[in-house]
Amino acid sequence: MNLRVIFRSIFCLFVLGFHPISALTHSDSTIKFEQLLVASEQASESGKWTQAIHFGKSALQACSAQLSESAGQCINIMRNNALTYQQAGKLSEYAEEIERAYRVALSQLGPMHYATIKIREVFYKLTVNQNRYSETIPIVIALIHNERKTDNNEYKILEWFLELRQLYKKTDQVQYEEPTLESIVTLTKKNIGVETNDFKQAVTALANCYCKQKHYDKFDALIDRYLLDISCP
Repeated sequence: MNLRVIFRSIFCLFVLGFHPISALTHSDSTIKFEQLLVASEQASESGKWTQAIHFGKSALQACSAQLSESAGQCINIMRNNALTYQQAGKLSEYAEEIERAYRVALSQLGPMHYATIKIREVFYKLTVNQNRYSETIPIVIALIHNERKTDNNEYKILEWFLELRQLYKKTDQVQYEEPTLESIVTLTKKNIGVETNDFKQAVTALANCYCKQKHYDKFDALIDRYLLDISCP
């Protein structure tokens, strides 16, 4: 970044700090979106969320006008804005902007792009906060897939599967509980151990699931393998 951009960004923040009304009503169309983005980032680092949100929205507006909303630069601004909304505790207030950012990033950049991943994390928190469980499920599945493709932290993957099971229960999608529990049992056995309460709870839940689904062969094999004291009426 050249000195001119840095100087203009600092100057913009300086003006906003001492003359908030005039700064907020100033026509942003004359300022390049890159400078507005820098100003938003600077305000975020200082915890000035109102300013950060204003500059971020102005940056996106300018970028969309100069390029298009689907341009990579504009999607990166959406990513920064989504993170700012989260840090400012304003997820619900900017729910529409966050969801649109995720849809645009997913369609234009794909599920594994960094911008899509970061916006997805924010969108996940939004859907959970709003009890939008059916919409949360594909997000959690995408988070599991992403983790497997990147860091492959199996403890984190296990946590996502545990949450996924709860989401299936809350949405009455019992047909997906069995494969989810099988993954939970496998991950718990590998990473926590068979002698733990976590594993006992997981394998017991799987056995009960087999019984409920009338998969009696699987039920019998499981209780014999782990010597479970469970009956299936």
